[in-house]
Amino acid sequence: MKKAVLLGGVAGVAVALLAVLGRGGGTASADGGPHTIESGATPDKCASCHRIHTGQNEFLLKQASTVADFCYSCHGTGGPGSDLAVQEGTYYGGTNPGVYPGPIPPGTPKPASTGVGLRAGGFDYARINTTDSGYGMIRVLATPQPVTSEHSSDGTIDGTVWGNGALNSGAGPSYALECTSCHDPHGNGNYRILRSVPQGSSGAGTPTPVPVAIADEAGTKDYTASNYFSPGPVDGPQMSRWCATCHTRYLATTAKPAYSGDAIFTYRHRSDGLGLGETTCIKCHATHGTNAQMTGPYSSAVPWPGGVNPTPIPSVTPTPGTQRTSLLKMDNRGICIKCHAGY
Repeated sequence: MKKAVLLGGVAGVAVALLAVLGRGGGTASADGGPHTIESGATPDKCASCHRIHTGQNEFLLKQASTVADFCYSCHGTGGPGSDLAVQEGTYYGGTNPGVYPGPIPPGTPKPASTGVGLRAGGFDYARINTTDSGYGMIRVLATPQPVTSEHSSDGTIDGTVWGNGALNSGAGPSYALECTSCHDPHGNGNYRILRSVPQGSSGAGTPTPVPVAIADEAGTKDYTASNYFSPGPVDGPQMSRWCATCHTRYLATTAKPAYSGDAIFTYRHRSDGLGLGETTCIKCHATHGTNAQMTGPYSSAVPWPGGVNPTPIPSVTPTPGTQRTSLLKMDNRGICIKCHAGY
């Protein structure tokens, strides 16, 4: 299997992160845990991640690893420190989000939710029912499956930021994305603690900061999905504009495809969330990773933009049908039929 490294802004992601790579302030609307800068003279949460004299890397983190591995110490497989297990795309909240079926004895594994998965998929595994035949529905699988494409997150692989840059500037520059490229681990008051401008997004100049929806559904944590084809209540136009801070030439705002002036990204499907059934970037794409496969002769042969091949993730054995999934939520081009069933 081959995971295609797809880089850029992560929209509508379902993770609060522990690594610290930048300044932030306020309370993280994504989580009430360590992603908060505490007020008062005696803050405590700094110690959840940092060691002043015995830090194990340049960020004074208490564990020597990549940023992604450090985040996985809480958000990893099995939900070791958080119910949001982004490594495997699973929510550990029992059958109902946030409600365990009963007291859990110490040392007992937390139960995975059977009815919901993480809205953004996962980085190593995902639970998206990529063959769901229900109209307007993409339900949740009982068992996580290996992902076939993902936004990279460990900062060690330079991948293509597709569509980033000025018109006719090629497919896009390369960048090594990390969890904290998109999320502010200290908290910033933004929805899902997303940075207003992702780090490394300015391949062709500094983009205009896009305000991300604040208030996190009036305090309700909305990281899960029982239907992957139904975006969250605030995953609308602002999310698409946020994605476009990296994928600058992908955002399209007209119902009828119009000539963009770019030789590669020339005519594009509308994605601004303001029409055509409120189609947004994350209506079709899972922002962390998908388990979809492209086994059909046509879908598997779709070339990469501009003929540029992404950098494969090392140690992953290539498997036919997984090279061109592009974070889509359905196998082959099943995502098209979810809207265009009459064509």
